[in-house]
Amino acid sequence: MRITDLIFLIELSHSKSITLTSERMHISQQGLSQVISRLEQELDTILFYRSRHGISLTDAGQIAVQKAREIIGKYDDLKIELEQLKQGQEQLVEGNLTLAHTHVSGTAVLPKALKLFKRKYPNVNLTIKEKAPLETVAWIQEDPAVVGLINYPEAQEKGKEGPLHSCSDLVYKEVLQDELIVCVPKSWALSKEQLGAVNAMVTLPMVYYDTQQYEEIITQIFSRAELPPKVFLKTLNNELFRQTIIDGLAMGAVSMLELNENRLLKEFTVQSAMGLKLIYTWVTSVRQPMSLPAQKFLECLESTAKAI
Repeated sequence: MRITDLIFLIELSHSKSITLTSERMHISQQGLSQVISRLEQELDTILFYRSRHGISLTDAGQIAVQKAREIIGKYDDLKIELEQLKQGQEQLVEGNLTLAHTHVSGTAVLPKALKLFKRKYPNVNLTIKEKAPLETVAWIQEDPAVVGLINYPEAQEKGKEGPLHSCSDLVYKEVLQDELIVCVPKSWALSKEQLGAVNAMVTLPMVYYDTQQYEEIITQIFSRAELPPKVFLKTLNNELFRQTIIDGLAMGAVSMLELNENRLLKEFTVQSAMGLKLIYTWVTSVRQPMSLPAQKFLECLESTAKAI
């Protein structure tokens, strides 16, 4: 069993497609199939259900993916520690770091990256503020020492549209891609046809994160609908947002990363056909080199993104 095998396993669990995973990971479909078969033989269990509609994780597969993430995280920790040992002594990382992030990025990726960063670099004085993408960009332009983690729909990345990409004094580095899917309570018992009918879905109650960015994303998801989405509740409380969906009171657009991490949310919901892809991007200023704390935080962020 190789570390790369576990990375392939995690990626395949996200995409649920041999074709997509082989393209993203630059491996042949035959080679990827052999990797999965080898893992199943070594673990003496079936990790994926195969059908003409695609693949999905078995119960054993879900456990294997969770453990694979933990192993990769510890492997990354080991590489960092050995590198520090090779250098003869650990370079003391200290100072101040100010990070701005958008709300959606705070629900899945950021907490794990923060935990890793604080464990490795406890001497850094870290300040985190939640801001909209445009506010983050404006703040970094005003203060080049600030760094940011923003996300936006894939359409903006492809077209390089809008003010986010018009700032020549900023550097953008993609960290992660994620799907934002409208999840519906299972208790509503909607048919597959209903889950794919935008004009029917838009009339159902929906819980919102109370931010302008989230509202704009929902508007984009339902852009083909004749009516605007029906708002049941607006909140900035993550737990209230999730519980409203779990209790069957409203549907909501949920990050796939968050959905995979939250057992109850995954168990009590079904995914509709409505959603879009989000691009998570690290933003810094060209007017000032990244500080050492910022470089180390980016390393933790990329390590976390690779493991989930």
